[in-house]
Amino acid sequence: MKPNDSFSFVKNNIVSKDTSNLVRLYLPILGIEATMVYQYFLAFGDNGEGIFHFSHILNHLNFGMDRLKQALDLLVAFDLLDWYEVDSQHRFFLREPLSAREFLENAVYRRLLEKKIGEIAVESLLVGSLEGEKRTLKLSQLMDVPSVASVPTTSTNDFDINHFKELMARDFLRFKDEKEDLLALFAIADQKSWTWYETYLLAKETAVGQVISVQRMAQKLNQVKVIAEFSSQEKIVIDEAKSKSSIEFLAEIKEIRRGTIVQSERKCLEDMADLGLLDEVINVILLLTFNVENSANLAIQYAMKVANDFAYQRINSAEAAVLRIRERNQKVKERKEKRQPQPQTNVPKWSNPDYKNETSKERQAELEEQKRRLLAKLDQGGE
Repeated sequence: MKPNDSFSFVKNNIVSKDTSNLVRLYLPILGIEATMVYQYFLAFGDNGEGIFHFSHILNHLNFGMDRLKQALDLLVAFDLLDWYEVDSQHRFFLREPLSAREFLENAVYRRLLEKKIGEIAVESLLVGSLEGEKRTLKLSQLMDVPSVASVPTTSTNDFDINHFKELMARDFLRFKDEKEDLLALFAIADQKSWTWYETYLLAKETAVGQVISVQRMAQKLNQVKVIAEFSSQEKIVIDEAKSKSSIEFLAEIKEIRRGTIVQSERKCLEDMADLGLLDEVINVILLLTFNVENSANLAIQYAMKVANDFAYQRINSAEAAVLRIRERNQKVKERKEKRQPQPQTNVPKWSNPDYKNETSKERQAELEEQKRRLLAKLDQGGE
């Protein structure tokens, strides 16, 4: 997209000139520039008769191409603009802002507005409640039209938080911070083009102690296939780590060692999960810790030390965790080898067939001079 690229408006795209809801509801979120671009389109829309250049917008609004592109993207994201492009030819279809009721019923839009102007200010924008029985009539009762089933329409950006919460209540899940988590959940659903139900399934899978963890959801989504050769033993560890929750995995290890899980160990699992680590990664850490410490109890301090390292390294799969441990073990082995004393020998270095004389020419000349003087002294009888 360049300043000399052309654009036009869609024919018969008639939009109300009333921008009160645009200013009251959208402006705090969109910012001045995106709002100005929308108002520019309202003012210059010509029913698709002419062709313009983006440079006209830039000159009129007095900002650069990058800021114009960002403003257009915001308008598209908020369903205020449809943007079509074919061979550097751009066409715009303008949409009307939502009503106050529709806007504030959208949980995501409302939360974004609250972050900008505060909850009290948003409360003042709410449409008043209606009392009494609502009168309803079907069109077919008044006019001779065929009866058709009504299909409710919803905004594509409307994350159905009510159904989401219903499943949370059924599964005894809760938010850590509902308002912030809501935006993160919407972002995941939007980026993956998921329904609210698909998003919920991932939230349930990655929850920590019945609390939804958007951090662990992100870790799960960021997993990539690890391409590496694993030994048969490493493959067993990976398969086992992926097959159980961290509490189940710990319980099995403790049972083998004739122990039971204590409260401090449960807390350790929660602390590792709070770092964003997935259960399959935590399970590898548990196995490593019990192998290092020959005990029936989890060495919590050691486990958390490894967990902090894995979180910093963004380890998000059992495969990546196993490779990280392999790397750590190799470094430990190399350090031990360096610390081992070299065996002493009376054999001179120069007798080694691989010996390389690195003495400088100046030093060699000095040694030769000392050798000549010593031989001369011996020839004179040691005087």
